[in-house]
Amino acid sequence: MSTRVRKHSGTRSARRDTSLRRDVQEAVDRIWPDGIVEMPLDPDESYFIELRPKLSRALRRIRNTRLVYEREADGGPVWWEESDPEEDPPDEIERSRSYHTFFVSPDGEGFTFETEAEGITEPEFMTDDFAEAGWGEELPVSRISGSGRTGWAVAVSLLAPFAVIELGDMVTFEDGSTTEAEIESYAQTADGELIDPEKNCREVYGASAYKTILSLRAKIAGILEGFGITVLPAEEWRKTVPWLRGSEETLIGLDGRAIRVLDTFFFESL
Repeated sequence: MSTRVRKHSGTRSARRDTSLRRDVQEAVDRIWPDGIVEMPLDPDESYFIELRPKLSRALRRIRNTRLVYEREADGGPVWWEESDPEEDPPDEIERSRSYHTFFVSPDGEGFTFETEAEGITEPEFMTDDFAEAGWGEELPVSRISGSGRTGWAVAVSLLAPFAVIELGDMVTFEDGSTTEAEIESYAQTADGELIDPEKNCREVYGASAYKTILSLRAKIAGILEGFGITVLPAEEWRKTVPWLRGSEETLIGLDGRAIRVLDTFFFESL
């Protein structure tokens, strides 16, 4: 009994030292009463199950805007456009998440770009033993062209009615593979400094386009708020929640770093 009392007292002390918003604090206490972030949720039991189709339609109705991409929380096998699900193995396996993602971009070509990435020239040689294919430890690499689009990654937590809206890029390559816009950017300059997505957008597309994309964010936020979903600003989701820790089932449980508000509601399974 004395051990439990000390543990509870320590937790309350840690919470008094934080500056979390009241609604965030209450949600954290309700969802993770034991202080461990894990993956117990069933997407079909989330409050979001009824809101999702309505929110999707609302985002599609924004004028001069395109809902480019939507990703459900459930993970699983993924086949690219050139693959045959009935004959080919999956091209990748998506992890399950605690959140649903939309990618919304201004319509037209004003927010598009061309890019390249390295790819395997002969994917049929990707066997368990590359030496048998005659390539030893090296694989034939080529440049793969891709078309990208800049827009807003909109993540809605299935655990509590919170969302984050962050600027990012989505790229589709000619082999059918895609790179999804992340809710947290790790892009760096040649000197290793993190790139500010909004500052970069203004420099690349110009002031007028930047104004357009900021206006789109405001419209998205208004739609979310209309459905009772609170948009967390970056200064809020970057705050740490020091009494929480990740479980072995989640990516945030691997590196031992302090868990933030973002990690509390928006995370992936292993």
